[in-house]
Amino acid sequence: MKYKISVIIPIYNSEKYLDECINSVINQSIGFENIQLILVNDGSTDGSRKIIDFYAEKYSNVEGYHLGHSHSIGGFARNIGLQYATGDYLMFLDSDDLYDEKTCEKMYNTIHDNDADVVTGNYKCMYEDGQAWPNPIFDEKCKTKELKKVNEEFFYLYCPSVCLKIFSSKLVKKHNIGFLGKVPAEDAYFSCFAFLKSSKIFYLSDVIYYYRRRNMGTMSTSWMRNKKYFDGVNFAFKEIYKLFKQEDRLHDYKFFYAKNLLSLIYKIIDTKLLSNEERNDLIRELHWFFVISDELKIVFAQRAIQILLRKLIDEDFDDALMICEVIRELRLYMNEIQKEMMTKPRKITL
Repeated sequence: MKYKISVIIPIYNSEKYLDECINSVINQSIGFENIQLILVNDGSTDGSRKIIDFYAEKYSNVEGYHLGHSHSIGGFARNIGLQYATGDYLMFLDSDDLYDEKTCEKMYNTIHDNDADVVTGNYKCMYEDGQAWPNPIFDEKCKTKELKKVNEEFFYLYCPSVCLKIFSSKLVKKHNIGFLGKVPAEDAYFSCFAFLKSSKIFYLSDVIYYYRRRNMGTMSTSWMRNKKYFDGVNFAFKEIYKLFKQEDRLHDYKFFYAKNLLSLIYKIIDTKLLSNEERNDLIRELHWFFVISDELKIVFAQRAIQILLRKLIDEDFDDALMICEVIRELRLYMNEIQKEMMTKPRKITL
């Protein structure tokens, strides 16, 4: 059967949230019969397999696939889902997050009616118990529009996450766009790849996604910010840089670089899973990435981050680590909303 949208959900030990997640797709206003739901179990050891099988048996348009062992990051499972997707358009949802009930309808109408390659939307964070934060991440004054030119507004609105987007299946298949396997930032790679191959991108100002903030330490892959995690990020960022360089689009790369750099710096600052020696090794290994900010002439509005970045570029690593410690102590007194918004750059000078 031909579907309007294929929704792919990679799943790892998500039994606590999985029913709610899946039902947010089943109850879509576009009509669930228009959706192919692909559930990829990435070696879960909890009750996720049973939940997947229940929905796959109940609905003919739900497909469940079970991988023999965990691949740690969702990219491998998402690639499996891509192999079976038959919808005109592709969407992705993480297994502990939720769609708004009109998400698929709004995203489909926007990409289809405008003959676009990619549509990206707005989102809200929510606490682990499902309570949504009061304000969306992107300013509500930013209206739905075609993002015609890569500029500061584009950089702000085109979030790297694939979960906020709908993609043309033709675009993805034509250019063989896929996810990096077994490393973090695999979705940033996919989003950047799609951006580089797209001729028309739209931004939908409506909140279409609810991202659950799970402060669960080692229980959640996205919070496993240990040395292995950052080594994977380092690899992914090199691959993203290669994409832009191969397309001769480094003039556009600066906008995505600035967003990724700020997020990376705060992750290095906040994580409790790095020893002092590992943190020292990490910032040295990432020196190549920090240096690019000079080449691209990027200046952050956050003065403390700009000072830290200068220390990193100049290889004053001892001073840089001390500044990281000061910022980390200050962030201990902030709530989750304040800390999250600090990682979302509002202004850069180029």
